[in-house]
Amino acid sequence: MKIMLYAYLDNNIGDDLMIRLLIQRFPEHEFYLYTDKSLVKYALGDLTNLVFRPADAWKQDMDFLDAHVSIGGSIFQALTKRQKLWRLKRLSKLSRLKGKGLTIATLGSNFGPLSGRLGLKLIEWEVRKNDLVTVRDKEALEMLEGFKRVRNFHLADDIVYELESEDPEEVAKRYGLGITAYRSIQPGEKNLEHYLALARIGDSFIKKTGKRVALLAFDCERENDLSAAHHIYRLAEEKAFMEIVPYLGDTKSFLAKFRACEKMIAIRFHGAILADLYQIPFLPVIYSNKMQNFLDDRAFEGKALKLSELDDKLETGSLADHMVDGKQLFTSFMAGQGNAGLHFNELEKLLDSTSKA
Repeated sequence: MKIMLYAYLDNNIGDDLMIRLLIQRFPEHEFYLYTDKSLVKYALGDLTNLVFRPADAWKQDMDFLDAHVSIGGSIFQALTKRQKLWRLKRLSKLSRLKGKGLTIATLGSNFGPLSGRLGLKLIEWEVRKNDLVTVRDKEALEMLEGFKRVRNFHLADDIVYELESEDPEEVAKRYGLGITAYRSIQPGEKNLEHYLALARIGDSFIKKTGKRVALLAFDCERENDLSAAHHIYRLAEEKAFMEIVPYLGDTKSFLAKFRACEKMIAIRFHGAILADLYQIPFLPVIYSNKMQNFLDDRAFEGKALKLSELDDKLETGSLADHMVDGKQLFTSFMAGQGNAGLHFNELEKLLDSTSKA
């Protein structure tokens, strides 16, 4: 089958991993990604069953496409007027594709943030156009259960857990601590406060342990965690013990350095997922509902911080002690007991039934 693919494209390790896992899982199908972004083509260009097309070419390709698959976590945002307008345009696009007879599926999402009745209805109207929806947290499942005329939906663990089947080789621990740097692009951001707090935490940890700290930049384009990592490094005292680790399209080398960390401060959502996957004790920092939902779904009762708590009032010395001690960090690891494979198994069922129809 020829499948039109929609995903968040921003040189983001979490989203790129989901794209890779999907395309590699279905080598018998041809995926079409509509983008003009050169770095996306660079990062994913090794996938032999992925075809890059100009961003607007989908309009002329509709006649030969068989399906439209959206994959990713935070692809259902309807908070601002701009996001709601974009969702209305997307609804129009999906209606055109549905009218051409394409099968439509959405994999691995959560819902929100959103605002008002319109925000909620926009999400409901979109999922109603899908022949399959899989979500990754219970909040999204409850929303689906409350929507009208929405069928064939499922809850499963985050798609990135499918990396587990790759059984990576052991990696020597090079860093005592990893920090997933994060740069907010929201109005009213307090990025400098956050950077200062993280620099002080890193300094305290280094002074207490003598171990290195990795500043991990998960997104190196528009959201630009690389900028955050450089600011944290610049503000820190113990620069000789810090290393900036950017994701620049090479998933293998980035994951190797991620796995080389003994402990983790996970601000990025997929920082938490990867730490869980690789059994790295971590401190969750909550900047959106998706991290809170993850912790709630896993019944986590240890220590967590809100992003807003990364300020000049934070006792960074005691937090560094907390990281060294590790007793209240997240350590209830999935350890192969999850059901992330359900996302792709359900898609396989749908595509098989469509091709036989």
